[in-house]
Amino acid sequence: MKTSKTPQAKRKKKCKVCHQRFIPRSSTQVACSLPCALGVALAKTEKRERKRLRDDRERIKPRGKLMAEAQTAFNAFIRLRDEGLPCVSCGILNPIEGPGGAWDCGHYLTRGAHPELRFNEDNAHRQCKKCNGGAGNWSGKSHTVQQEYREQLVRRIGIERVATLEGPHNAEHWSADDLRAIKLKYREMSRELKKSRRCEDPPRL
Repeated sequence: MKTSKTPQAKRKKKCKVCHQRFIPRSSTQVACSLPCALGVALAKTEKRERKRLRDDRERIKPRGKLMAEAQTAFNAFIRLRDEGLPCVSCGILNPIEGPGGAWDCGHYLTRGAHPELRFNEDNAHRQCKKCNGGAGNWSGKSHTVQQEYREQLVRRIGIERVATLEGPHNAEHWSADDLRAIKLKYREMSRELKKSRRCEDPPRL
């Protein structure tokens, strides 16, 4: 003899608009009433409009702006990657904090003379602001900032990779889409690096 199943009471949900709890008529219902449902629809429309405006602004950005944003994302990643390492030129670990911070992303071969290497990770390392401005602790002594940078670079990445940096390179012509992709790539790499370091940190007691 079959026994009839007792119908289960529907579980209450929280309305996305007024946050009151209600019994939905279906699993897809997210609002408790018609006014709240209209509020949900309006919020979705506004979200789509904000995205459209962002996309439009992104499309009309001048190339110089896109280049600056890509460079900012790259530089931030390099500083994060080298966190805890001393200045690649003078070896200082705790430089004096200035208005723009204590550290820069310093390029071994400068962006002005070698623009094709501006996004080359071997060519960029964390450097104190004093050295990156050309007035580091080696200035006026037997070494220049650039000479010491090279010596430290050989220790860090090896002479073969330094020689590759110093060799001939083809000119780079990054398109607007290339620059957007570079910005997104290094932002994502920074996020992943921060996340991995948080996981490695020992729990606080």
